[in-house]
Amino acid sequence: MWVGAWVGTLGSNTVLVAPPALLLFLVLPPLAVVAASTWNRGSGSGRSRWGSALGLGIGLQVLVLVGAIGMGASARRLGDVALLTGMEVVLLPAVVVARMRRSGAVPRAVPLVLVALLTDPRLADAACPEREVWPTQDWPTGALPAGREKALKAFEDYAFTLEGKDEERNGVRTDGVVIIHRGRLVYERYGRGFKADQRHLGWSMSKSVTNALTALAVAHGVLTLDDSICKHVKVTNEATCAITPRHLLEFGSGLDWKEGYEDNSLQTSSVLAMLYGVGRRDMVGFITSHALRDKPGTSWEYSSGDTTLLAGVVGAAMAPRFGERWEWKLLFDPVGVRSATFERDGKGVLVGSSLLHATPRDWAKLGYFFLNDGCWEGQRLLPEGWMAASVEPSEPLKQKRVDWDAGDVTGRSFWLNRPVPGFQDQRPWPDVPEDAFAMRGHWGQSVTIIPSLDLVVVRMSDDRKKAFDLNTFLAHVIPLVEGAP
Repeated sequence: MWVGAWVGTLGSNTVLVAPPALLLFLVLPPLAVVAASTWNRGSGSGRSRWGSALGLGIGLQVLVLVGAIGMGASARRLGDVALLTGMEVVLLPAVVVARMRRSGAVPRAVPLVLVALLTDPRLADAACPEREVWPTQDWPTGALPAGREKALKAFEDYAFTLEGKDEERNGVRTDGVVIIHRGRLVYERYGRGFKADQRHLGWSMSKSVTNALTALAVAHGVLTLDDSICKHVKVTNEATCAITPRHLLEFGSGLDWKEGYEDNSLQTSSVLAMLYGVGRRDMVGFITSHALRDKPGTSWEYSSGDTTLLAGVVGAAMAPRFGERWEWKLLFDPVGVRSATFERDGKGVLVGSSLLHATPRDWAKLGYFFLNDGCWEGQRLLPEGWMAASVEPSEPLKQKRVDWDAGDVTGRSFWLNRPVPGFQDQRPWPDVPEDAFAMRGHWGQSVTIIPSLDLVVVRMSDDRKKAFDLNTFLAHVIPLVEGAP
């Protein structure tokens, strides 16, 4: 089983994908049963008794396997491995020995085995959404419903009409749109010379992917959301040891950070210094050199420093167990995001706030992954309840807001369409269902997920003049698919 746990880290998350685990399941427990039945004086020692013990052991083993697989037992969760190993080496031999002594224990023991599997909370992951197809290799295609020509023209007029010369960078500047409805690619178009196979920088959409990487670290037990960051990384300012991954996910570090871009003073921008200046060689050291403005968890400020520091913490926790490129082994490869290029700083830390590149179709896969509650091909990759918590308004946001723009409602590195009583009474995107949430990035990048419509909308862009409005864009998308089967 321990070999199975290791193999389980290389692929999907049930014992189905761990052949060594299955081998150990099918070979070692029956041998243990035979040894136990021989050792027990009351079980007899003849060849026929061995055969009966072996047959009974294999039969019970099949029941255990069916129960474990049916309940989503994971070869990557040590709690599951420990429980199943205990059943294999203790309970199963004991049941067989009792039966070989003709005690009649089997009819009572088998239900106990299955009840243990069914009631143990570690094995009771929430069911993953059922899908006919998954786009691991490529997206299955569909079509927009007939009779939507007028709505389509209005949408394309808004999304793809350029103003003036391209080099003037005026107006709405869409590079590509991909629409996924009910798991199928129903619309795709590119502008300004872009093509489907071109990677596009997601800018701060990368933050939502760092959310998923954090969830994987939690799922594998290498960190908790309430760890001090100093448990995992070396910091420049010891006061920052009060910061936890939870604070970083919610933009609640309390660091005195300046998130200024090209329209602000370049000399005072923390994020530009991190990405392109003195901080690029050691981003964790640079970020933690900032002073604490507030006690962590008591104020909200949008910060690329928070998410890049989080990526450093998560990477430091995951790499010792899973090695280099663990992000690809545990997320990108299973989901089929083959175009991903995730830039690193001078010390090898992922620039988790900003620098993930991927094709629009692969960005759509990540959106679809979040739409499906962190599951892929029926297997749960992110912990149960993780996505539900990620789309709740950030707790620090409710307490104190620094450099906050009206309408900015965030959860754990996602943008939400939720009112927050007390300071945000309206939905940020009033013409869009309230359950919508989005990955968003600089210059108009977005992957919007609308669960109630089973919809993922990707827009890659180069908006420089802030002429684009996400609510207007989505209000043009919804009529294209609403009511379609």
